[in-house]
Amino acid sequence: MKRLLFAAVCGILSVFVTTLLPAQKFVQGVVKEHKPDGQQLPLPYASVYWLGSTEGTVTDESGKFKIRLPSREGGMLVASFVGYANDTLEVTPGRTSVVLLLSAGAELGQVEIRERQSGSYISTLKPVKTEVITTAGLQKLACCNLSESFENSATVDVGYADAVTGARQIQMLGLAGVYSQLMVENIPFTRGLGSAFGLTYIPGTWMESIQISKGTSSVVNGYESTTGQINAEFRKPWNTDKFFLNLYGSHEGRLEVNAHASRVLSEDKLSTLVLAHASMQLGRHDMNHDRFLDQPLTRQINLSNRWSYEKHGVTESKFGFSVLLDEREGGQLLDMNSDEAIEKGNYVVTSTTRRVQVYDKTGFVFRNMENTSLGLIFSGLYYDMESVFGRHEYQARQLGFYGNAIFQSQIVNPAHTYNAGISLMYDNFDESYRDSISDRIESVPGVFAQYTYSPGETLSIIAGARLDQHSNYGTLFTPRFHFKVSIAPHTILRGSAGKGFRSASVLAENTGMLVSARQFVIRGDFRIEEAWNYGLNITQTVDLAEKREAVFSADFYRTDFINQIIVDLDQAWNRIIISNLDGKSYSNSFQVNADAAITDHFSITAAYRLNDVRVTTAGMLQERALVSRHKGLLAVSYASRFEKWKADLTTQYHGRSRLPAGVPHLEHAGYGEYSPDFVTMHLQLTRKFKKWDAYAGVENLTNYMQHHPVLGADNPFEEGFDAGIIWGPVTGRMFYGGIRYTVGR
Repeated sequence: MKRLLFAAVCGILSVFVTTLLPAQKFVQGVVKEHKPDGQQLPLPYASVYWLGSTEGTVTDESGKFKIRLPSREGGMLVASFVGYANDTLEVTPGRTSVVLLLSAGAELGQVEIRERQSGSYISTLKPVKTEVITTAGLQKLACCNLSESFENSATVDVGYADAVTGARQIQMLGLAGVYSQLMVENIPFTRGLGSAFGLTYIPGTWMESIQISKGTSSVVNGYESTTGQINAEFRKPWNTDKFFLNLYGSHEGRLEVNAHASRVLSEDKLSTLVLAHASMQLGRHDMNHDRFLDQPLTRQINLSNRWSYEKHGVTESKFGFSVLLDEREGGQLLDMNSDEAIEKGNYVVTSTTRRVQVYDKTGFVFRNMENTSLGLIFSGLYYDMESVFGRHEYQARQLGFYGNAIFQSQIVNPAHTYNAGISLMYDNFDESYRDSISDRIESVPGVFAQYTYSPGETLSIIAGARLDQHSNYGTLFTPRFHFKVSIAPHTILRGSAGKGFRSASVLAENTGMLVSARQFVIRGDFRIEEAWNYGLNITQTVDLAEKREAVFSADFYRTDFINQIIVDLDQAWNRIIISNLDGKSYSNSFQVNADAAITDHFSITAAYRLNDVRVTTAGMLQERALVSRHKGLLAVSYASRFEKWKADLTTQYHGRSRLPAGVPHLEHAGYGEYSPDFVTMHLQLTRKFKKWDAYAGVENLTNYMQHHPVLGADNPFEEGFDAGIIWGPVTGRMFYGGIRYTVGR
């Protein structure tokens, strides 16, 4: 019935938007930099607009763009970029492809022109609603790693998975982050065993931007995205600073060094970028006086080397590798090292993680076929984790391979394009915990096809499907549909519907279970997780005075699970029941956002989100435990003239969460059925100089902490010990500061 409903909705929407809106013509092309030696290189992020109008766009990373033809008579198309002389080209009717050339020469002596970059924005061009956190947005907080990059976003919630290990987890649409795809430049990053600590493996200064989209993503990226996709774009070798250094320190004893250096080789065809990160947590803090460290002692070294080769109009390749070593120690370690603590019978958690990834993305352009290309993506992963939780060892190892071949072309004209290809995901898992050993191999070859109808910037329709053959779960059929329509000059309506699948790694994805004295009870053989997701969103742009604007958006998404792996904390306080879904499980998520540049110096972001998430546990349909129903966000930013001074204040309201039923230690701690609601605040001040910035700030300004995050802390090896029931901050107010030093290109 759901498949029939899905097909009917897709058909009705397709007919509606294609018949209601008139067909529009558009022009596509590329903007290039014309060098003195005669070379012509693509110029990314250049502005392209029609002379005498407000219709415009920005070129992508390859210098390419697409823009709607303003009238049947054509028009004058202008390309511009700071430091270059504009190029203006007359586009006559019937012309669909153009090339614009910009030459250096628009320098203004000692006059410096700056445009304030927004911290985040909603893309008006993409068919899928995408919130983009820019470099400016990433610098509004210390942003030491990816898990700390979402404090200014109401879309993504970030919290601790437990009160001992320091593992961070995210939520989208009220569901765990494992139902969202986390990718780095469209390559899967935290599949499988890396989900627990993977968010801390991406340093904030390495990222150029973060793209957040809700609902199912394109079938090109696989079958796993159910509630959304987070894609981190790293800095590019050919357009980043020659050298960058960031030094960070906090009063709690956290120290970080981040650096990267780039160099362009071989007449701009070959370029490379080296990124380095080193951090450690030295301070031992116990603000709640339970004899457990509030956060673990950590040491991390993270290195990456990125390369880019481009032969314009023929091929381009981006390849590289990254290596990581992460060590952490937590638990009862206030005045001794881990070996001494273990000898004394203290509860200690230790882990050592080694991670190596190599990747290659290569594209080929077919010169004799318009809009036709072939892309090849390959990634290899080695992940090894050795850990101890109290008296039990947990060891996990993963060897993974990801491959994707994507062919893209057009049908008759650029308004009709398609993608088709094949993919392969292979993972070899080895896990051991207590007396159980779990070895499994997952091999998933797949084929996919996707059609896009885009007659202009006012309409896009994407319909796709993929067929995968899972070695353990059989055939997986994944249909997905997206549309975007401009129902008014400044109003965009988007919608999506589709299916998602996921193979669960239960232990790795639920570290809170391991920091507990509860017994595991596994009922039945796990089936693959399967869910439908539907969503609608609307975005309205309002022009304000002096070329400023305000953006309002509202969206609603529903997720219906056909099967889900349930971690049931409600059946018994001393057991965790893990089984396939027996009943209903769904999520309804409603969110409204407002972003506005109030003046040239002040901007504000306000948001409210309501999550209604219910699941069948203990034999009845009830609110999912530890999920906040309400969230509010208010972020205010100030920048002085030329951005010499910047101030950013973020306030978040977190509504109550249902607590697991019948836990004696929760009741003894004074908690009822729900946790209390609370407010957190973050403040940062930045002073910019010519080549370096100085910043200082405070996180959790309200100093709010969850009381008794470690239940049964006096007897951690007895029934009642549980450090996995976390709904609020486990650390208090934290002061930090640092400097950034930059040598430009």
